[in-house]
Amino acid sequence: MTTISFAGQAVIVTGAAGGIGRAVALELARRGARLLVNDYGGDTSGRGAGPGPAESIAAELRAAGADAIADTTPVGTPDAARRIVANALEAFGRIDALASIAGTALPGRITDFTDDAIEAHFRTNLLGPYALTRAVWPVMQAQGGGRILLTSSNASFGIGANAPYAATKSGTIGLALDAAIEGRSQGIHVNAMMPVAYSRMIEQIPDAAFVEWFRRHFPARHVAAAAAFLLSRECTVTGRVLDIGGGSVARIAFAQGAGWHDADLSAESLRDHVEAALDVGAARVIDGQPESMAPHAARFPFAREGAPALDLDTVVGAGAHSR
Repeated sequence: MTTISFAGQAVIVTGAAGGIGRAVALELARRGARLLVNDYGGDTSGRGAGPGPAESIAAELRAAGADAIADTTPVGTPDAARRIVANALEAFGRIDALASIAGTALPGRITDFTDDAIEAHFRTNLLGPYALTRAVWPVMQAQGGGRILLTSSNASFGIGANAPYAATKSGTIGLALDAAIEGRSQGIHVNAMMPVAYSRMIEQIPDAAFVEWFRRHFPARHVAAAAAFLLSRECTVTGRVLDIGGGSVARIAFAQGAGWHDADLSAESLRDHVEAALDVGAARVIDGQPESMAPHAARFPFAREGAPALDLDTVVGAGAHSR
């Protein structure tokens, strides 16, 4: 079995000083990657900052023989993303992969948070990955390709008392799926992972037995191993969301049921047939917006050759008025 190597490749890892990010940085360094390890140095709630954590992991990587630089820029703004990318280009001259792992937690009831706290959370968890993807994109285009791995969470399915986190992590899924379509023709592969791993966020859970269960069965190195493949040139997978943890990897997908149709739909008719509308017994996996539209096109066929293709040029043209 040949070994996946990152020799000569430069990778940005955000949130690299602890937990999953640190494990990913160590795994990539072991495989020869040149690394910009980004971490703002604060806690999981976004408070505090300092250069110590980023500099510590960079020093650890260099001591192990890797080429690594520390970056303490807090993710969450377009300017920050451009600064991180510029620092990587100055150090390495190229960027082959981005592992966007930095994130904060904001557990609590939906009315518990201040506006400022919510906006800061969204900046770190959603605007941050978006801005970084946007900033590395032209670099990867010029190089003929690249790999981007974004971090979602199974919190996207709903936990309760975690609405800001669930919203941002769900947004990351849309970012990955849409960017993957745009990147296919350019060799830029984009995926999202839902990691299940022991981390600082898990440590804060009050149930000691649950925390210990995580610590024993879900080490971050398992996530790092899968991430190394997804970030490698050998990975041809793109536009996928993967649940990763405890040594297991499984695809997460959207599904659409057969549903219920009434040409004279009313609130009352839906009331009387809501169970049929919600039934997923004959559900099918949806890979992109055209597949979601397929049942509608079947019911209302176009008179000409077929439904218009919402290809990239069509979508770009639809947005021309807003630029």
